[in-house]
Amino acid sequence: MKSKKISLILFLTFCVCLFLTLPVNAADVSVQIVVTQREASVGEPLSMQLQVNGANSADEPDLSHLDSFHVQPRGGQSTSSTQVTNINGNWERITNLGYIFNYTITPMKPGELVIPPIPVTVEGKTYKTRPVTIQVHKPRETEDFKLRTFLSSNTCFVGEPIIMTTTWFVGKDVTNFEFQLPVLADSRFDLLPLKMEQGSGPPQDEIKVPVGDDVLIAMKGTGELGGKEFLTVTFQHLLVPREPGTFTIPQSTVACQTVSGYRKSRRRNPFSGFGGFDDFFGSGREALYRTLVIPSSEPPLNVIPLPEKNKPSNFSGLVGDYSISSTADPVDVAIGDPITLTVTIKGPLAAKAELPGLADFLPESSFKIPEEISPGEVQQGQKTFTQTIRIKNENIHEIPSLQLVYFDPNKKEYKSAKTEAIPVSVAAARVVTAQDAVGAAASPAKTKLEEAEKGLAFNYEGKDVLINQKNALSANGSWFLYVLFIPPMLFFLLAAFSWYAKYRQKDPAGRRAQKALETLERSLAGPSLSAEAISAALKEYLGAKLQINPGALTFQDVAPLLQDRGVDQQPLTELQQLLELFETWQYGGQHKEDSNLQTFKEQTREIAGKLEACLS
Repeated sequence: MKSKKISLILFLTFCVCLFLTLPVNAADVSVQIVVTQREASVGEPLSMQLQVNGANSADEPDLSHLDSFHVQPRGGQSTSSTQVTNINGNWERITNLGYIFNYTITPMKPGELVIPPIPVTVEGKTYKTRPVTIQVHKPRETEDFKLRTFLSSNTCFVGEPIIMTTTWFVGKDVTNFEFQLPVLADSRFDLLPLKMEQGSGPPQDEIKVPVGDDVLIAMKGTGELGGKEFLTVTFQHLLVPREPGTFTIPQSTVACQTVSGYRKSRRRNPFSGFGGFDDFFGSGREALYRTLVIPSSEPPLNVIPLPEKNKPSNFSGLVGDYSISSTADPVDVAIGDPITLTVTIKGPLAAKAELPGLADFLPESSFKIPEEISPGEVQQGQKTFTQTIRIKNENIHEIPSLQLVYFDPNKKEYKSAKTEAIPVSVAAARVVTAQDAVGAAASPAKTKLEEAEKGLAFNYEGKDVLINQKNALSANGSWFLYVLFIPPMLFFLLAAFSWYAKYRQKDPAGRRAQKALETLERSLAGPSLSAEAISAALKEYLGAKLQINPGALTFQDVAPLLQDRGVDQQPLTELQQLLELFETWQYGGQHKEDSNLQTFKEQTREIAGKLEACLS
């Protein structure tokens, strides 16, 4: 028995040694750009891969010079592989090294756009890709899809916030949509997301929509345009012009996929009997999708410069209707006691407000103001500053009023908002004596020699000089050891924290991928999940495993990546069916039932389990 084990160990050792000593077929390093298509519309997302061949890793390339495209990184992964072949009795180990950077690029203007050569650094040496040309067409709206941009006013002052509303009118079932707003990157404007409130009409549902690199909360409802009824998706921004002039708001786009037809299919519908899904996933046919890009309207905007006449020197730069208030606590203090001064500014752009200069209103002779000023906290349309001040003069009876100067666009004049003066009571500071501290009479004074911190011991007389030096030395020795022990401990803790921080930053995407299934199970464990939430959880799982952004994830995005990772066609087909079902459920007006949602959970778990076996 032992001889068999020894023989097996020797055989395995021989195989390993043989594998390690086989000649390696290694390729030279090269880099190239691969895009899914060479023809697209403005605003249409394209998948792009930067492929590194002949190396297992590379430095993240700089794509900031691709100014004609909006670039979204989707992560990267190694594609290295090793295989052993035997040709005419000659064993050879072939190692193919590779690494892929994944991106989504969105063309932002029409014409013949060129992806210029991209430098990629591999082990200290720089390689360049070849340029890639993409033909980009202007987008066109259809009878079933329209996109509109509305401004609350077509005339405003510089710095005056106006509401920009984006509404997508949807006349057919869609899936996998994403908005692009070029005005977000326009240096002439500031754009801030605005939370929409329920109007006086029919109640609307909140949904998450991908807008560029962000995800915004939009309202889903219904509306009429050109005499036709549409489902609507609406979200808003505060648009703040930075400079005067006559402008046209840059055209926004929304890219989506819609059913263009059907083809014959032999696959069985796994969701038969669920409401109206038999028709959508009818036996014998499979839906075909096409990508549409819908352009928005381009409303004009006339921006008027602020008047220079009567412009105060302490103008805050705020345009609109603003108010300012303040409180102090405590108000009964002694000289030098800290007072918490709270200042609140309310208005349409309170988030951009700054605290008025306290030194302009609180004289230095009477108030002590710290050099560091509170940055303020923004909450519910107001900004609150909390500052500590101290009063230096007992003759002060109030904290003076503060002033905020702003421009009123309705009255077309500069105005001032003021806080109320805050009454305070200031008492003179009192010196605390030794007798106050101990609450008893002070001990008799000693001689000068005895008062000295260090003197001649043989000049001291009396029992008060008899000190147990043994105990004193023992106590001092213990503290001395503690002091010696503290620096190495602090060094060890700092080193451990530094190592942990570097470990956390080393591969965050890899750790998310490892915990993707666990995260999915936690998401599905909720007692009252909606179809939208289950769909989002599945997309989060796929995004984590494939290291791509789940916000605008489509089956077309993940299919080639899953195939490259060895996923069979059957799980891919089931995944496509489930994603299509979720989109139809969300935007097709279907009614939700608990039994159906439970089935969705089970289907999601089953598909995730099959994918996990291939991706782990």
